[in-house]
Amino acid sequence: MSQPAPIGIDLGTTNSLIATAQAGEFEVLTNDHGGQKTPSVLSYDWDAKAVHVGHTARNRSVSHPSDTIHSIKRWMGTEEMFALGPDEYRPEAISALILQQLRRDAAEALGRDVTNAVITVPAYFTDRERKATKKAGEIAGLTVDRIITEPTAACLAYGLGAASSETVFVYDLGGGTFDCSLVELRDGMIDVLGVDGATDLGGDDYDGLVVEWLCERIAEEYGSRPARDSPEVESRLFDAARTAKHELSSRTSTKISLPYLELADGDTVTVEQQLGRDVFEQLVGGPTEETLAISRDLLAKLDVPPTAVDRVLLVGGSTQMPIVSDAVTDLFDQSPEQGLDPDLVVALGAAAQSCIIHDREIPAASSTDGLPAAETPGSGGVIDNDSQPVLLDVVPQTIGIKFKDDPSTEPYFQPIVPKGESVPAQVTTSTRPASDNQTHSTFEIYQGNTGTLAENQKLDEFTLGPYPPKPKSEQMHRLGLRIDENGIIYASAVDGNHDVRNDVTVEAALALSDETIARIRGELPSLHE
Repeated sequence: MSQPAPIGIDLGTTNSLIATAQAGEFEVLTNDHGGQKTPSVLSYDWDAKAVHVGHTARNRSVSHPSDTIHSIKRWMGTEEMFALGPDEYRPEAISALILQQLRRDAAEALGRDVTNAVITVPAYFTDRERKATKKAGEIAGLTVDRIITEPTAACLAYGLGAASSETVFVYDLGGGTFDCSLVELRDGMIDVLGVDGATDLGGDDYDGLVVEWLCERIAEEYGSRPARDSPEVESRLFDAARTAKHELSSRTSTKISLPYLELADGDTVTVEQQLGRDVFEQLVGGPTEETLAISRDLLAKLDVPPTAVDRVLLVGGSTQMPIVSDAVTDLFDQSPEQGLDPDLVVALGAAAQSCIIHDREIPAASSTDGLPAAETPGSGGVIDNDSQPVLLDVVPQTIGIKFKDDPSTEPYFQPIVPKGESVPAQVTTSTRPASDNQTHSTFEIYQGNTGTLAENQKLDEFTLGPYPPKPKSEQMHRLGLRIDENGIIYASAVDGNHDVRNDVTVEAALALSDETIARIRGELPSLHE
């Protein structure tokens, strides 16, 4: 039996891509529309009783807004349910449909089935969000070889793992998320020194600001704002804003045209508005500055001035906006790397990681569709197995427990493994029961960056006991948390007085059994042929 083809998937908020490495070259595979980027959009077709994914779904978002789902990545790891046709589905199931479409397109492009894949996630994704992404792949019928972060994938795509020692800053602004990472390259290792970001900041927010500006202009001209309670009107506004944003990346001005737009007072008007790049950049200065503030904060925490960074990589389609690339240039006083398309670089890096897993040689550079090759060491066409990079990651958000000093007090978040701790990591701490004469203690594990328990994500809980009752002042427990190189969290608790012990693998609160995954897969609507 032949080995699985090395497949990497960039499961994005706005667009998703699938890449492979074969015959010594990287390749971003084309979809059923002949393009490389598949919009991460789904639309249910009631007549066909099937789901469109990609370009057709995005086109239907105006005519069938109530049947269309965008930006599901922002909801990964939550308990939200989404209506798609006659039923409701979890975010993992919605993402699985996107992955099924990518898998089908890849099989068509390669002439064989795709069974294994490496899938990327934002560096700032929590354990819960990462595991939800892995479950989405499993629901789609894939064996998920590994979940890796987008900045790490970018470094692999640029062939930086075998480079001489240098410090690289990865600025990753996608459709719905922002990440930044500081990475040290040394002796064939990609060592992530720190990450920061926001899972609710991206190109979608730029679109929203353009929509607000457009609504204000319409209100000034016609005395009434657009009927935004109408899903069709809302979809048309965001589609127009997105188009204008893209056009302003290469032009200094663009015209927004919306014929027969419904207003809140019931009138229908034809809107024509000119938007210049200067006005656009004033509108979106806020989120751009927010990304810079997060970047500066990360550098300050790591005590690395911007001038000490050797190279800057831009990742994500939103970095193609001039305001973004110019702001990054000003921050670091150097031009970011332009060797690879920021839309493609993550998928290419995921394919490189798949090569490592399946013991395949990593192509030394990408020339996909005539794109400039990334600079890589040496002159050969591949990076041999002996020099393949080793990945060292960090904990993206603090891991701790729900803690109560006393039964009468409110619980709070007790940090144990701090954000930025190198992975693999192992930390042990001492704790006591909240009450006298307890025979069991329950440990609830959370992840987040605030002392307010409710603002953090619960990952799992487990119980230690039974142990003999004693006054709490005489009862001591040892709690340990360990995170391996794949980001999997293990927890253990020992009652120090009586050697009662419990060891568990931490599962996300939304963990799904193999039987549940199979059931969800069987209940998914069919993809449109």
